[in-house]
Amino acid sequence: MLSGTWIGHLRIPLTSFMILLWAWMNEYSINHAGDLTGLSHVTVRRYYGLFRAHMVKSVAFKPQKAVQVDEAYFGSFKRQSNFYHGFKKYKLKPKVCVAGIACPSLGQLALRVIDGKPGVPIKEFIREKVPTDVKVYSDGSPIYTALRRTHFHVSQTHDRGFETAAYIEGCWSWAKRKLFRQYHHFTRKYAEEYVRELEWRFNTRKSEKNALTCLRNSL
Repeated sequence: MLSGTWIGHLRIPLTSFMILLWAWMNEYSINHAGDLTGLSHVTVRRYYGLFRAHMVKSVAFKPQKAVQVDEAYFGSFKRQSNFYHGFKKYKLKPKVCVAGIACPSLGQLALRVIDGKPGVPIKEFIREKVPTDVKVYSDGSPIYTALRRTHFHVSQTHDRGFETAAYIEGCWSWAKRKLFRQYHHFTRKYAEEYVRELEWRFNTRKSEKNALTCLRNSL
């Protein structure tokens, strides 16, 4: 029955698989899921990765009235860790840039991992997702100034405050808290998967999610 599906060749007992699925759906951390099932962290991470790849679904993003846009950086430089150890114990890695578009009126969020210089890809992402009749609010970064050619753009500098960017800033706090509580770190290799999961969890946060229903829909 399950032959040919992504769960057609389970390497763990079905009971452990269902516990892992339930733990992932309820945002249990890698450590906690390992304690519940007795499986290694490597195994738990592997199955969490399968859940991200096959059970996360895209939610249509249709903003109305106004959106707030911003970029955030995920990952860790490990500079502070090196300082405390007194020598370069950890390799310094660049953070991953993630662009975000939030629509406060609908409570929706669109995210995208940005490779290379952020300016052009972020503007293309916004123009792709946001209709021209929707007002765009951002901070005072020069990344967003070119949006005025196609959208009604309002920028707020640091000196003027972030009244029009409070929602997107809250979204970043929510995303980083969820991510590091469950996975403890963010790697460039799986950046696309993590960001897709965060977007899906945010846009479906008010919906009841049944593990068996989601599993059936993924097959």
